[in-house]
Parts: sequence; C-alpha cells; structure tokens
Amino acid sequence: MKICLVGDKCGKTSIVQRWTQPKKPIKDENTLAVDMRTMTVSVDNEAEIVQMWDCSGEKYYMNLLDKYLFNSNVIVICFDLTSTNSWLVAQYWIDRTREKTRKIPICVIGNKLDKESQRRIKDSIVKSYLKSIEHPYTFYCETSAYTGENCKDTLRMIVRESGRTPHMYTVNDFKKVESRCTIS
Repeated sequence: MKICLVGDKCGKTSIVQRWTQPKKPIKDENTLAVDMRTMTVSVDNEAEIVQMWDCSGEKYYMNLLDKYLFNSNVIVICFDLTSTNSWLVAQYWIDRTREKTRKIPICVIGNKLDKESQRRIKDSIVKSYLKSIEHPYTFYCETSAYTGENCKDTLRMIVRESGRTPHMYTVNDFKKVESRCTIS
C-alpha cells in the first residue's frame, strides 16, 4: 500500500516519524522533494506493508508531485490547526486531487492538536468543506505529532479505510469519537 502525504510545513515529517518510530523523540527535519519510508502495519489481524511518501511543502516541488500523488492508494493532505494559511494550502491540495481523480481516497489530517489554545481551524469548518467537495471518499483526523495523540489511530484508519469501497459520508454521519478521527 502506498500513501502520499502533501501539505505545507505543518508537521508531515513529524507525523511519519511518529508512525515509524513512535518511541523516539521527534527531530525537526525539512523534507527535500520526497522522502519514502516503509513499515508493516497490523490492522484487523492482517499485516499490511505501507510505503509513506512524504512530499515537500515547498512550492517549487508542487508540479513534480503528480506522479507520486496519483499512483497512491491514499492521498494524505495535512495542515496545521493553528494556521489559516496552512488550511488554505490544504484546500488547494484537496481541490487539485479532486480534479485529477475521484478514485483515490483522501485523508485530511489536522496536526498540532496539542496547541488547542492557538487553534484557528475548527473541525466543523473542515467537515463542512469536505462535505461540500462531494469527493466519493474522504475522511478527517486530528493529531499531535508532538505528543503522539491520535497518530497511531490515524494510521490504522488510513490503512483500514483504503481498502473499503468509496462512499461519501455526510456531516450527519459523523460520530464523536475519542480519537478525533472521523470519516467524511
């Protein structure tokens, strides 16, 4: 399974570090072009080998990413919950993905959940936007790569949901869950 992570500087690499090395401290690293890591994830008593393609958020790499994006099983679009600009960049990626394909699932991750007091983007805004785009298969999770909150649950949800038949859930289908991960 191949997942591709895109978005501006919002902690994508830190999320991947949490997934691949959850007990190690997060290193502040900038991704140049694309970085790939592989791991095995166990979901529902099945092992899945997952390739994580972490794409740079730098503008001059954007046009190079199409071949990575549209050859993925899931596209993960990340943004910083404390930054309005980061959410606008995420919307760009959502729209670009939606224009190019309606077959690849989209997971939107709001990162920096640990900075709740600085939060600018409410989950209701994201859920409403995802409902409006009418992509046949999207889901949304909130994480903190810094504390690790919801990172493991998010990865499992990505792996689990990537194998399901595309379905567009409505806002009424959202359920409040402890992990702050929802399908939309």
